[in-house]
Amino acid sequence: MCGIAGIVSADPARVAPALSCLVACQRHRGPDDEGFEIVDFGDAAVGFGQRRLSIIDLSPAGHQPMTHPETGDVLVFNGEIYNAAELAAPLREAGVRFRGHSDTEVLLHGLARWGAGWLSRLAGMYAIAFLERKSRRLLLARDPMGIKPLYVAERPGALMFASEVRPILATGLVAPEVDSAGLAGLLAHGAVPEPLTFFKGVRAFEPGQSRWHSIGRGGEIRAEKAAKHWSFPAIDERINEREAVSRLRAVLDESIREHLIADRPVGVFLSSGLDSTIVAGIARRHTPDLRTFTVGFADQPDMSESAIAAASAAAFGVRHRDLQITGDQAQAATLEWLASMDQPSVDGLNTYLISRAVREAGIVVALSGLGGDELFGGYSSFADVPQAMAALRQVMWAPEGLRAWLMSLAAARRSPMARERAAAMGRIGPDPLGLYLQRRRVMSDGRLEAMGLASAPLGLDRSYTPLEAVSAAREADLTDAVAAVSRYESAFYMRNMLLRDSDTNGMAHSLEIRVPMLDRRVMDLAYAIPGPVRLPRGVADKHLLRAAFPELLAKPVRSQTKKGFTLPLKRWMMGPLRETCDSAIRVVKRSGLIDGGQAQRVWDEFERSPDAPGWSAALLLCVLGIYLQKVDVWRAPGPEGGVAALLKGAPKGAAALEPALSG
Repeated sequence: MCGIAGIVSADPARVAPALSCLVACQRHRGPDDEGFEIVDFGDAAVGFGQRRLSIIDLSPAGHQPMTHPETGDVLVFNGEIYNAAELAAPLREAGVRFRGHSDTEVLLHGLARWGAGWLSRLAGMYAIAFLERKSRRLLLARDPMGIKPLYVAERPGALMFASEVRPILATGLVAPEVDSAGLAGLLAHGAVPEPLTFFKGVRAFEPGQSRWHSIGRGGEIRAEKAAKHWSFPAIDERINEREAVSRLRAVLDESIREHLIADRPVGVFLSSGLDSTIVAGIARRHTPDLRTFTVGFADQPDMSESAIAAASAAAFGVRHRDLQITGDQAQAATLEWLASMDQPSVDGLNTYLISRAVREAGIVVALSGLGGDELFGGYSSFADVPQAMAALRQVMWAPEGLRAWLMSLAAARRSPMARERAAAMGRIGPDPLGLYLQRRRVMSDGRLEAMGLASAPLGLDRSYTPLEAVSAAREADLTDAVAAVSRYESAFYMRNMLLRDSDTNGMAHSLEIRVPMLDRRVMDLAYAIPGPVRLPRGVADKHLLRAAFPELLAKPVRSQTKKGFTLPLKRWMMGPLRETCDSAIRVVKRSGLIDGGQAQRVWDEFERSPDAPGWSAALLLCVLGIYLQKVDVWRAPGPEGGVAALLKGAPKGAAALEPALSG
């Protein structure tokens, strides 16, 4: 686990300083080691860099960037390859002699021998950059679900990549211009939807894909056609519940066993929920020294998961620690969380607090149950979307406007935001993707249009989602509503928010978060299971997980209503964080990025009804304003100062980033 970076440039002189900046800005991602490698072709140069969090092979044999002893090929990689021991066997048979036991070395030799075709054999989370020296080609690749981030900036005669957006901007080689499409997607969904980022010059590399880049003799860089090494599997109607349960028990056991591989202590985030309980229970079968952690909010004992989690830990016979955070501690950490953001997001504070507590307990690797809701049906969307589709099919005789009115009328007893969302769903019709995306909205079409962010002129789908992401989601054309929602939750909400925030907030504390539910082998099975087998009663209860692991789930775990580590952000926004929020709203209003009057209206509505469902829109604007203020910390203020610097100023570089990254 680490932060990786690189640059290809037709001007070799700018590689070293840019690379130094890219790596320095990611020190928080890897406190244990630092590495650089520059290959100068004369007419162009390639630079690789890394900050390392040492987990597998702590010796110098695991140092990166890593160079092939015979070909001179160079690799830098962020993540873990869990089946590295299995993949090493054919390499040994082919005569490879390994210097150490790192997965990096296995990956290097596999890519040098078999090229990008090797990627389809990997089980892990990864962002990879591989230089094939002889052919002067650079390969970039990312794991199937995008667990590990990879951001790319392309300019004439130059290409940069990094594990975060901030380092790329800090080099000064990419203008820090806000992407209005990324901003609109952020306000619509709470996080910037990939492949967009908050800035025009930087894009997220697509998950499950690889791409070669040729470096011409004149230094020009040509991107070849991207290749997929993973796609969602087709639904296999032959899978019944008995087979699904049997295969799930085997594949999840294998995944968790391999996710425990480390040369440093491994912990498990243990809540009172099904997913983390199953992960902890299976993990205990494979290691006698497992440590589990529950983090609770001491000021909210009624929401505590501590008792149930402690009972599960005792039943499994693991070393358990209950970490209680007070309101004052959480409140103080909120500003640190906001300062640590790579891109603005409405979510992630919980992960930030949990990661800090676990890292302070001496753990550098933690397993999470993330992915269980998406793969096995834990969100109410798995029931709501099919129900909305059925209802809308009954009124498709009506014009769009009448359908909207009828749906709004059906939600008459709910909040204004719920009625507005229902009307929007009526206009969409019985389209599962459109209904799903509308259901996940933070701000409505009308609100965004009033802010000056209409979707069509920005090149976005009517749902404020990038067209290429919508097109990819529609490729399968599924008639199985449960299977469709599973893919949508994974490709949008999980990828754009949960996984990105887990990485950013875990690495803010140099903590590696592993997600065994999202192992490629688990996904290949889960996404192929028909909806009626996953949720036979149409209820979002993760039926298959319950059926597969009954021995791990005590009655309190099985029967409790869904809980969470809930923080009183609404109360803080009206109380101790009020001044901070007021300042943030003023920044948003002055920025010129959106209509200032509309921003004020969102805040005024929150003040009048702080408990209404729309409070998250006010929080999102506060996050945006604080992010814009923070950006000025590591960007030269310019003659106009303030947010004007964000749009017109030039980056200071790595040194100025330190205050924002100190958390």
